[in-house]
Amino acid sequence: MKNIANIINFARGCEPRAEDDSYLYPTLKAELDLCRQYGFRSTVLLQYDALVKAEYPALVKSGYDVEVGLWLEVVQPLVEDAGMVWHGRFPWDWDIRVNFLSAYEPAERDKLIDKAFRTFKETFGYYPKVAGCWSIDAYSLAYIEKRYGLSAFCICKDQYGTDGITVWGGYYTGGYYPGRNNAIMPARTKENQIGIPLFRMLGPDIIDQYDLGLGSPLENQSVCSLEPVYKDGGGNPEWVDRFLRDTYGAGALSHAYAQFGQENSFDWKNIEAGLSMQLRKLQPLVNAGKVTLQTLGESGEWFKSAYALTPPNSAVADDMQRTARKTLWYYSRYYRVNILFENNRAWIRDLQLYTDDYAEPYLHKKNTDTRCGTFALPVMDGFRFSEGSVRAGIYPHAGDSPRFSVAQAAKNAMRALWGSVTFTADERALTVQCPDRRFYLSMRYAQVPTLPYDNVEHTVLRCTFRDFTDQAFSYTLRLSAGFFEKAADGIRIYPDESGKITFCFA
Repeated sequence: MKNIANIINFARGCEPRAEDDSYLYPTLKAELDLCRQYGFRSTVLLQYDALVKAEYPALVKSGYDVEVGLWLEVVQPLVEDAGMVWHGRFPWDWDIRVNFLSAYEPAERDKLIDKAFRTFKETFGYYPKVAGCWSIDAYSLAYIEKRYGLSAFCICKDQYGTDGITVWGGYYTGGYYPGRNNAIMPARTKENQIGIPLFRMLGPDIIDQYDLGLGSPLENQSVCSLEPVYKDGGGNPEWVDRFLRDTYGAGALSHAYAQFGQENSFDWKNIEAGLSMQLRKLQPLVNAGKVTLQTLGESGEWFKSAYALTPPNSAVADDMQRTARKTLWYYSRYYRVNILFENNRAWIRDLQLYTDDYAEPYLHKKNTDTRCGTFALPVMDGFRFSEGSVRAGIYPHAGDSPRFSVAQAAKNAMRALWGSVTFTADERALTVQCPDRRFYLSMRYAQVPTLPYDNVEHTVLRCTFRDFTDQAFSYTLRLSAGFFEKAADGIRIYPDESGKITFCFA
């Protein structure tokens, strides 16, 4: 198990939302100066409009200990230099219909990628080994792997609708090998995986981020993350202490990962206090060898040397001092699950399935919508299936208990104990058991349009998921122990004679 920190600052060359964007360059310089002050190596990802401005390459070449790569949002100079017509409102336009590679036909994506990579090589003398973007489609990533190869790519944390971008259901923290059909899902098999590790950025609050906007999913979900500009998150010293304790505690199976840093659009005056505080707190962990500070590329090369397939991983958070809550995230190349403890109750807040067969909507056609959504396959989605007073989840019926604990159960397994109920997550299955003869699980959900449930059979739950484009995909959840039953209040899952319910994902 390895504790990893990346400092990734990514730079835009223009900011149309500001009357004067001359602060962009000095913001990046100040970020690099701060890293130099602490002796920290960092990664800088240049958007194309910064790459073609002489001052940005000159800055990162001027003696800083820095790895340089590409930030692959699409901007006007990239489109025009690739021989295409720009349809945005500004030289950099955050409108999803022009901003991401998925907004273009596959052949156009090839041209944009080729131009960005060639210009980078003309500038630095080599092709970049790292890149990032808030969202990347599997087609583009596979093309990059085939033509150029990368050590690593970074994408946004899980979020629903923030800035028009939805990436929902993937590995909650750390790195994974994406599938060739869907970049948010880890591939199940070697032949179906893209060999570029993807790392999740921004350091989400492991307890709070998921539920922001709960009960009324909005187009713009709120943010609680390690980003230093957020006063309730990465700008708050107490929050950062808890984040570091949880992230680099004993909760991860394969690796614990966090990305520090900020895009220069936020302006140094808004970044300085939070980022300086974070690096000050990170330094003793690095000096003591408790955390390994790497560039993004070094993390990718380590991941590839350590794992041929995506390893199971986990994250544990403890908010007992503030609100008496704890949580366990567990994810493998077959599924992810989140167990939340709150108000003396523990339940499955989130359960998403992974498969190599489910194609993301923009794999071979361009996105023409004002929102961009890439999903996994939901069995339970505590955020999207909640509404009003209904808090969606899979709830054990066995009485309340103030006792909740999480521990590693085996090499690739985690176990959560709530009173007499035991949740055991391993790579291919999730088991919930209880000796109480009255025990069963209740699947609660509001009657929202996104519900996937088609048919309840004895040991099979049949589902169909529809994404933002109304593309439909059918899938099943099977039990190897216990059985389903339709009930007036939703779906119930009863145990076998030994008190065991086992969900099979392989």
